[in-house]
Amino acid sequence: MVGTFLLPLIGISATLFSVSSTLPQIIKGLRTRQMDDVSVWLIFTLIVGLSLWVIYGVVKIDIVIAGGNSVGVLLNLVLLVLKLRYSRKPIG
Repeated sequence: MVGTFLLPLIGISATLFSVSSTLPQIIKGLRTRQMDDVSVWLIFTLIVGLSLWVIYGVVKIDIVIAGGNSVGVLLNLVLLVLKLRYSRKPIG
């Protein structure tokens, strides 16, 4: 019975921590309009990895995995747009 309640709570908590890790970088980029210190390859890799988790969550019919990682993909796409817009050398 505890597992029925505790396991989804752990999944939701993990998702919140993972997704929120991108927010400080997005906020910094919007405030400073400088993204030279952010790796485009890190962002790209995260988008690919999180997208694969979304597919996995959809196939497994797990809303926590699919939903949380969808938000992660969206936030990293925002970060990628900021990187491409505010970097002197966006790719490299």
